[in-house]
Amino acid sequence: MLPMVRASALSGYKRLLQSYGVDADQLLARLSLPADYLDRPDLMIPLETKVELLELGARYSGCEHFGLQLAQQQNISMLGALGLLVQQCPTLRDALNTITTSIGQTVQGLDAWLEERGELAYLRATYRLEGPLAKSRPHNDNTLVAAYNIICFLLNEKMPLRSVYLCGPEPVSIARYNAILHAPIVFDSDYNGLVFERSYLDRPVVGANPEMRGLIDSFLKKKQLDDFQEQLLWIITNLLPRGPVALEAVAENIHMAPRTLQARLSQQGTSFQQLLDRARVEQVCTYMLDGELSLTEIAELVGYSQLSALTRSFKRIMGASPAAWRRQMAAEQTAPARSVK
Repeated sequence: MLPMVRASALSGYKRLLQSYGVDADQLLARLSLPADYLDRPDLMIPLETKVELLELGARYSGCEHFGLQLAQQQNISMLGALGLLVQQCPTLRDALNTITTSIGQTVQGLDAWLEERGELAYLRATYRLEGPLAKSRPHNDNTLVAAYNIICFLLNEKMPLRSVYLCGPEPVSIARYNAILHAPIVFDSDYNGLVFERSYLDRPVVGANPEMRGLIDSFLKKKQLDDFQEQLLWIITNLLPRGPVALEAVAENIHMAPRTLQARLSQQGTSFQQLLDRARVEQVCTYMLDGELSLTEIAELVGYSQLSALTRSFKRIMGASPAAWRRQMAAEQTAPARSVK
């Protein structure tokens, strides 16, 4: 199965293309994709398609630094519900550990890790891609600068870097990189990485709410699945926008008989219904954060026939009712807005 990524990873893509006079719909059509392909942030798209779209964006805009520019227009909301939870971590260390251990739920095929050695900290990431796509300049630029922007947002200040590592060949000009990162850059690296003073890991996440920490721990603990269940969860999430998700449709996607799938899940102490509820609840979080829909409307969108069924599933998985969770998030969002200094 191809690794998938939330369409929100390309948020701002159409707008940036339009600023260069490029018709985004025609560009999408070159890959046989519909014009509304990127309009649903929670829709799962192939990771390779994301890379190809970034490559096409750079080519048709004529902008060598297309990936950098796109990253500067993006923010932590591209992580979906995970991004909101990360903002409640007490320190940058907690936030980065939360991201590195859970990023696979938002971006398949991405391995990220945090290392602490002496006075320095190393945040590194690699994609499980092969061939030219692995060295895509726009894609790797976008990944690294987006990660740096998220760190600066969490700290509410520009964090100085000691050095930067980037996959892909060195571009003709590195002036734009220097203006953003202000650090020595090693190109053609085996990974994308940021190196900074270890002491920054102890800095508090600005605006974090300690009362939400228990929710984060509970949420992430419940999301720790084995590879097989992760695969099923991604399939279910990708099918949700198309209507009710049946066991038979998921089984067909992995070329397995429905009864065999049921038996395997039972052996692992879970069921198709439990995985379906988890996928629905994650989408509920996204809808409550990204829009003004009522809970009744959201329940219908994710396939619950009654609001009470949604409430029961949400409380079991998230530890709070959807109404209480939404009120808490609304209170956070109405706090004074942050801007990186």
